Amino acid sequence: MISVASTLLAATAGRTRDFRVLRLSGATPRQVLLTLAAETCCVVTLGAALGLVVAAPALFGTAHGLREELGLPVELAVAWPWVAGVITGCLLVATAATVLPARAALRRMRRA
Repeated sequence: MISVASTLLAATAGRTRDFRVLRLSGATPRQVLLTLAAETCCVVTLGAALGLVVAAPALFGTAHGLREELGLPVELAVAWPWVAGVITGCLLVATAATVLPARAALRRMRRA
């Protein structure tokens, strides 16, 4: 979560020109922030989905290999509440790390 936050903080700080263009095209500060929050939600959802797709073959392969090697029934067990908790935590941290610096940048633009 720390790497997600630091990456998004740095990326958001570099997007002040984008915020200015949105404001000049008629978007309110609230609309800019909602757009950024929606964009962040899409990115985190896509990242979580791709992570699960990449991990699934390895998990199924490991379970199958153990089943074959041991000759015992080995079932794949995923702690879905933990997975959902991690994804939710990343979503919250990513949204905060995007919206809070953008809000500060929009305030600075208003003063200038």
